[in-house]
Amino acid sequence: MSSLAEDSSRRFDFAKALLARAKGTTDEDDRRSFLEAAVIFAFSCLEGMLTDVFEHFTGDAKNFDIFEQGIMNEKAVKVQRGRPVLAEQRFQSIEDRVQYLFWKFSGEEFDTSKSWWPFFAEAVRLRNGLMHPKESSTLETAETERAVAAVLNAINDLIETVFGKPWPKAMKGLVPSTVI
Repeated sequence: MSSLAEDSSRRFDFAKALLARAKGTTDEDDRRSFLEAAVIFAFSCLEGMLTDVFEHFTGDAKNFDIFEQGIMNEKAVKVQRGRPVLAEQRFQSIEDRVQYLFWKFSGEEFDTSKSWWPFFAEAVRLRNGLMHPKESSTLETAETERAVAAVLNAINDLIETVFGKPWPKAMKGLVPSTVI
């Protein structure tokens, strides 16, 4: 496992510990803060794992063409002296990058009927509400637990699709290895 994957896995353990801490506190402000942090750390793990999968295969230039590199590096592709090159930042949604990697490594269109997908889409909505707030946070413990589980299931399914084996962190489910 690469250092980026290990670091990302550590963040997921922290997300699980934050969720457990939220469940154990009676102070409403603390509970909300722990729930918000759990979602943010779970997505930080996912972002790192997406990057790790991409970087794992970039050593061989045949694995990703310039347009695919643009998707994963979140860069625009422009033509410079007749040759396509990566240019300025161009953000891609996390849903698009997840679906792209599934397509790339399965050779099939992404199946939005996967059992974890609706929960993942809701988790993205929660994350976006935290990262780009337009109103105050109203996260509940159950929805945060579903969000963290959806990220875990998305990562596990992706790792199985790409590497043919489950993500080791998925075996423990939402049981944290760390106590806060």
